[in-house]
Amino acid sequence: MKALGFRSGLFAAFTAIPLLLGAGPAHAGASGSRPASCTFNADNSGFCSGSLNAFRNSPDASAYLILQSYVDSSGGISRYVQATWNGTNKFIPVGGTAMSALFDIAATTVNPNANFYVHWNTSGVADAIQVFNDSHAY
Repeated sequence: MKALGFRSGLFAAFTAIPLLLGAGPAHAGASGSRPASCTFNADNSGFCSGSLNAFRNSPDASAYLILQSYVDSSGGISRYVQATWNGTNKFIPVGGTAMSALFDIAATTVNPNANFYVHWNTSGVADAIQVFNDSHAY
């Protein structure tokens, strides 16, 4: 029987290590979204996150999330998020140029499984919005 040389032994060791440790989890093709949730703070601030489908399929029967842009007959545009969680309803106006632009994209093109996050300040006005799609399973 022939003895393994240094290179062959090293190659065999590094090839065997992943097999011994096992493969990590594979997420390709997995789907889902982050669970729906809202937090309403005593100071009137708070946040909601999750996908539209996560709110729709939440065990909380009162849960829903609305992203709406409204144009009135005089050309005025209003944007808001309306969220209900555990029976608490919150109407959250959206303002500011950059935030309004992102909101308009989200409200008109968001995939029902895209994850959405909105935070509002103590005045009850949205001060952060995030829309994101990813391939990670949640």
